[in-house]
Amino acid sequence: MTTTDAPSGTPTSQRISTRHRVLLLVMLLAAAGGALFLTVVRQLPAPETPLALPWVTWVVAFAATEVFVVHVQLQRDSHSFSLTDLVFVAGLYLISPTALVAAQVAGAGLALVLHRRQFGLKLFFNLAQYALAGSLAATVFTALGQDLAGQWSWVAALAAVAVSNVIGCLCIFGVMRLSGAPLSVRELPGMVGLALPFALGVAAVGLLAGDIAAHSPASLGLLALPSVLLIAAYRAYTRAREQQNNLRLLHEVTSLLYNSDDAQTALTDFLTAVRGAFRAASAELVLFGEGDAVPTLSRSREGEKPVALRALDHREDADRLVTAAEETGVPTTRTGAAGAVELERYTNRHGLKDAMVSVLSTEGRVQGLLLVSGRLGDVGTFAGSDLALLETFARHVATSLDRGRLETDLRRVIELQEELRHAAMHDPLTELPNRTLFLDRTENGLNLAARNGQWPAVLYLDLDGFKPVNDTHGHQAGDLLLKVFAQRLHEAVRTADTAARLGGDEFAVLLHGAIDEDGVERVLDRIRAQLDLPIELGGGRSAKVGASIGVSFGGTDTDIDTLIRRADLAMYTAKRRGRGTTVYYDPALETDTEPAEPPTTAAR
Repeated sequence: MTTTDAPSGTPTSQRISTRHRVLLLVMLLAAAGGALFLTVVRQLPAPETPLALPWVTWVVAFAATEVFVVHVQLQRDSHSFSLTDLVFVAGLYLISPTALVAAQVAGAGLALVLHRRQFGLKLFFNLAQYALAGSLAATVFTALGQDLAGQWSWVAALAAVAVSNVIGCLCIFGVMRLSGAPLSVRELPGMVGLALPFALGVAAVGLLAGDIAAHSPASLGLLALPSVLLIAAYRAYTRAREQQNNLRLLHEVTSLLYNSDDAQTALTDFLTAVRGAFRAASAELVLFGEGDAVPTLSRSREGEKPVALRALDHREDADRLVTAAEETGVPTTRTGAAGAVELERYTNRHGLKDAMVSVLSTEGRVQGLLLVSGRLGDVGTFAGSDLALLETFARHVATSLDRGRLETDLRRVIELQEELRHAAMHDPLTELPNRTLFLDRTENGLNLAARNGQWPAVLYLDLDGFKPVNDTHGHQAGDLLLKVFAQRLHEAVRTADTAARLGGDEFAVLLHGAIDEDGVERVLDRIRAQLDLPIELGGGRSAKVGASIGVSFGGTDTDIDTLIRRADLAMYTAKRRGRGTTVYYDPALETDTEPAEPPTTAAR
């Protein structure tokens, strides 16, 4: 018998959008199984057997088969093969069909809740699947057994197991398709072909158990050893195969990290490989860099586009995990382990089911963190063997950083990203913040003021006399004038304030709060003093320019658009009033294009 955990392995957006369809399917399965159980299975006769075991014994047996299983990973979905069919086939000969199906559902439910920690829709689906498949199997066995009595009754039992597994595969296929898995109908035979041989094999052992129990109950113990060896051998085979695949994968990605000329592609491939090795929903790599370098985050997450070397905005979580590892002396840990208190807090803050983390360090230097989270399928959780493998991955990536070319590539990529970010946020001529950065800082200032009540002010400047200089002396002289004025404007404002070039000969200044009119006047005095100084244009030429300035204050009634618009309106009013004039915003400016007594301050 197989179970599935596919619904939890789908991306969040798909799971939400398809939840009602999956729920409808599960309700149909439950209704079909319940109807078949009540109308058919309850009417089926009980077998005649000299061995009468308590019903609770069958419940425990079914629960045990769901605990000791073999997990096989196919892409992102986990299939679990157990000895359920062994117990079920034995029960066909030793217990009534009604009690058998009820014991299977009850035992599986206990194992799924207590061992695999399944709840909600996923648990509902697996129980509905067991009820339907078990009821159909019991019905098929009884129907065929009437025609195949005696020594050929085993054919009916194997047919019942085959029907049960085919129905189980159909249910799994259906719920995976509804959950967004990229499966085609052509893959269904492969699923059945994977499940059926193992199921029929253990069912044959169950047939022997039922036959022995009917003739010599005391000999049942002889089946314990081959049954245990069967499941142990299959588990050992799958683990060995998985370990071999992981070692091959580790060699490939380590070589890639060590020799790659493309750091971003190498990290993306590495994290995708890590996620696959651990059957995890997410794998993240945080790199701290050297000195005051900006920490970076690279991530591969189920259903999302990979992220490579993105600036880590908030490094507090990473710092806390590193500190916890240093204090406990355990560089690699997982949720549920002793001393993993900080990791538990991390998973709770980020809404993760479970996680593992390993600190990357070489020669006493902490280089970053490798974090894996969200075991796909909910088949247990990360175990000790997973920790050892994660530590191996972490050690190799740390070595690649320390000895390979990856760290040089990382520095080059980070520096390039910083250059691009600076270029995107600054005016190329004057090196002042551009409109984008100015608006961003203004919006942040307003958001902060909404909490602390310290409202900022904005100065909007338009140079007077720039166009004649540009037309008379040429664009090169005009560019030089703008660069010199920008530098002087930057020096005239406070360190915490922002002077920006908005475009052409328009500039703006963000004065952080709390600031009043007196504070603004002090800044204006320094700006005017700079405007009074001539600007050397080369070749014995010089020029002086003035500025029309509009001022607006932030408040509870202003958002960023309102604040900038008011300063702009005040500036245009000042420009109409004459060269070197400053106008403070007043509501009268909204209706009066030429206010009788504008609140102006003449240039000094």
